[in-house]
Amino acid sequence: MFICTLVMRQPVYSNYIIYMDGLQKQYKKPQRPFTVRSRIDANQRELEMGDRVDSSKRQTLQKTSKISKATKTNHSLLASKYQKQENGKHALPNGFFKNVKSFNVNDVPRNAFILCIASRRSGKSHLITHFLEEYTKTHKTDGVFLFSKTNAGFDGIPKTYRFKDLAILNDLVETQVKVKRHNQNCKKTEKIKSNIILILDDMIGKGGLGAEMRRDPILNKLAVNGRHLSSNDDSNMMVILISQIFTGISPQIRLNTDFLFTTKLAARRERENIVNSFLSLNSGRKGLAESYEVFDTIVNADDFNFISIHTTKQNKKSYLDYVFNFKAPAKLLNKRLTGDKSDWVHNKKEVYW
Repeated sequence: MFICTLVMRQPVYSNYIIYMDGLQKQYKKPQRPFTVRSRIDANQRELEMGDRVDSSKRQTLQKTSKISKATKTNHSLLASKYQKQENGKHALPNGFFKNVKSFNVNDVPRNAFILCIASRRSGKSHLITHFLEEYTKTHKTDGVFLFSKTNAGFDGIPKTYRFKDLAILNDLVETQVKVKRHNQNCKKTEKIKSNIILILDDMIGKGGLGAEMRRDPILNKLAVNGRHLSSNDDSNMMVILISQIFTGISPQIRLNTDFLFTTKLAARRERENIVNSFLSLNSGRKGLAESYEVFDTIVNADDFNFISIHTTKQNKKSYLDYVFNFKAPAKLLNKRLTGDKSDWVHNKKEVYW
């Protein structure tokens, strides 16, 4: 009797597993019951399971329908806000450029390291001159030094503060170190003021083609540890590096820059490197599309329009937190940026070749 019971219930168990979803193929084929009684029990179980399965399917379909409707609604909202850039539409919300703030030069600390990247004849020197004219209005500067292989532009810097190589750079750094040591161990009334600005204009190698600047140990150390030369507001060194080539600058300098000014770039690889290094706020394709459109929207807004990126900004939640619009006026103030009367008496600009 015990064996018979097992035989009668074997088909019932088989039929039970036959109609469960997700089974392998060999279990999905119905098996023939061995007796009439087992056939009746199997059919009854099939009907019961069928009702349960149908009910479960109906509930699942209802839930799926609700989810799909909600998903379509969300997608339609997102589509109106963020559209695919590949089709010539925008990945950013409409009116993004109107919300971009103008760059405030007074937000730049005295010991900042700044990169200005742009092609020739795109207004690099003009923009930096405007920056210096506005910055020195509220920040008293003890010296502005220009290092340039061409000695072009920057008429507000006299001949005595202009150099065509980096030979004197080490002496300037050593002077700042001595000033900091003195200020740390002296009385408040005996402190020395030495807030200087260094401008390196197209100093990437000999004639702008070599790798001299990439290997320069002093310049690379300034980018990494230059802020440690500061002593409150008494002594600081700001470095502004101007170049036509972003990839020609060493990785140590690029990764330690505080602010980046750039505009329309003809080389695609240069644009890609800048966007991937400083503008990738969100991950994925959508984030990359947003980053490229932020860049293009600002630099293409007007002629000689620059994008300013605060690369070391903390707690960045939106592009508007660290991306700014920066454009210099057509007419500058033409003020003297540094030097005393004796520096300007016999000031004659030399021509380098």
